[in-house]
Order: sequence, then structure tokens, then C-alpha cells
Amino acid sequence: MAIEINWLAVIVVGIIYFLIVFFWYWPTFLGNPWLKLVGKEGVEKSKIIKESIVMVFTSIITVLIFEVLLDLTGWKDLGSALVLSLLLWIAFVAMVSINQNIFNDRGVKLFLIEYVAYLVAFLVSGLILSIWQ
Repeated sequence: MAIEINWLAVIVVGIIYFLIVFFWYWPTFLGNPWLKLVGKEGVEKSKIIKESIVMVFTSIITVLIFEVLLDLTGWKDLGSALVLSLLLWIAFVAMVSINQNIFNDRGVKLFLIEYVAYLVAFLVSGLILSIWQ
């Protein structure tokens, strides 16, 4: 069975995934509360640029794996893609991050700021990938 990858969709949705997470931390959205919760005053622009370059690639790889799973499961309709989005987030983001939060005493507010961004990114990715078939 050959896996069919829509490379244009993967790249575009990967960039959208990155933008969701990037702007989640924008100062006027959740960036300032996040900084307060982690005990920082700010972040250097050079650090943001370096981290953003890495995040673009990791976002595209995340969406590529998502696209492969959609193809392997055949769950390409909107409802199924959203269910898969939620299942992937629960299994590979929420469970790992809950463990990290518990052992690092980071609190519920910080957990919600840091990891609900990925839930939104997963759901939007599933939505777009299911439509872009």
C-alpha cells in the first residue's frame, strides 16, 4: 500500500500549525501571562528567531506524520480527522505534558497555556487536511 502525501498541504498546514503556536504566545494574547508564570521578564528577539526556525520544521514534520496517519487509517472525512486530531493530542501531547507538569510542579494555568495551543493546532490541522483532499 502506497502512502499518498499531499506535500503542498503538508507544508501550508505545517506553517499554519507553527503560526497558531507562535501567536499563542504573542504578548497581547497569552505571552505576558506565560512570562509571569515562568518567572521571566521577556525573551530576546534573537532567541525567538532561532526557536521559530526550528519550530517551523518541527511543525511541518508533525503535520507530515499526521497526514501519513490520516492516509493509513483512511480517516479523511472531517469528523474522523478531528477525532484523530484529538486522539493524537491526548496520547502524545497531553499525557506527556501532564507527567512533566506533575514532576515539575508547574501548575494547571501553565499547563493550559502551554499545551492547549497544540490542541488548537492539531484540530485546525485536521480540519484543513480533511478538506484539502
